[in-house]
Amino acid sequence: MKKDKTALVLGGGGSRGAYEAGVWQALTELDMHFDMVVGVSVGALNAAMIAQGDADSMYELWKSLGTEMIFDVDPHATTKDFAKEFVKQGGAGISGLQKLLREFLDEEAVRRSPIEMGLLTTEIPSMKGCPFWIGDIPKGRLADYIIASASAFPAVQYHEIDGRKYIDGGYTNNLPVPMAQEHGAASCVAVYMNAPGRYFPKQAEGVPGVRLIRSKWDLGDFLVFDPKNSRRTVRLGYQHAMKEFGVYDGEFFTFIKGSFDKKTLRNADACAQIFALDPLVLYGREHFLDRLADAVAAARADVDIAVRTDHILSLNTLRNLDPAGARDILRDVADAANRRTLTLTIADYLKSHPGDSLLRHRHIARLLHRELAGAKFLIQAGLA
Repeated sequence: MKKDKTALVLGGGGSRGAYEAGVWQALTELDMHFDMVVGVSVGALNAAMIAQGDADSMYELWKSLGTEMIFDVDPHATTKDFAKEFVKQGGAGISGLQKLLREFLDEEAVRRSPIEMGLLTTEIPSMKGCPFWIGDIPKGRLADYIIASASAFPAVQYHEIDGRKYIDGGYTNNLPVPMAQEHGAASCVAVYMNAPGRYFPKQAEGVPGVRLIRSKWDLGDFLVFDPKNSRRTVRLGYQHAMKEFGVYDGEFFTFIKGSFDKKTLRNADACAQIFALDPLVLYGREHFLDRLADAVAAARADVDIAVRTDHILSLNTLRNLDPAGARDILRDVADAANRRTLTLTIADYLKSHPGDSLLRHRHIARLLHRELAGAKFLIQAGLA
């Protein structure tokens, strides 16, 4: 018997579940194997797809899902529409999700799988967390328990099984690492999508044996399923997992390993964020510099206009201000002098005042830390 079991733990997050599909794609390419997969809410659906060994169907599903394919609402429904459904009938219906489960879920394959599946839901009115492993779930009822785990009340109606009422497992724990550990997992890869629900950082962050994969980007409204955003989200999940396991470099953006040294990489990442480069691209050094040069050139035109209309922040005004005063000035010019303008202005200032200590003031460096990082990269790369 294997002593050190491994687990994949999939958090909840509605439409953000596409991120987990991307993570699984990366883990598969890395030839990683797990003894168990635990999911909550949409993570329970993904866990079942992984356990049944049907990654292709999972990617196909996520890249085509629309809101109306899950919930009984209009295709363009917003959070307000879900609130209306709650007032009218206690939450939106989920006939679409039931249909998808009939089409895509292979319960027998899940039960035969070498990867043991578990899920978490929450019973009401007690609000007691209810963990279920596949062996605990009566045959033919797995779809029911997945729906119970994913019933994001009050946006979605509660789900009843054998006289017991359940709502989303995220009300108990939206990243149930302890469930896997209590079942014998010595190590876990845990995927968290910054979604509504209870999250316990001490169970996942910096914990020995737990590798946390967490999105740096906003993944969108968790109740709105949009194929275009899902394709973006799948890609982000894939990239982040590859970075977490050392295949690629970067924080918000993704770079071929070794494109920049560690310090330069942080500055390059900040610069890419400031100049709104495409986060879905895998950048090599030369390709990144070419794309950044184009973005800087375009931004320079905006800066010239800003200079002529007196919208550029004069960094010298910060010299004799206390932190509160400097913060007020930056807030006042936030609309007129955006981050690109500030970054280019700082780069120009650093080049023309190489010995000036202005930007070494602690409060200014703290307020402008990303802009400073971006400006330093522009100078180093010869783009300023």
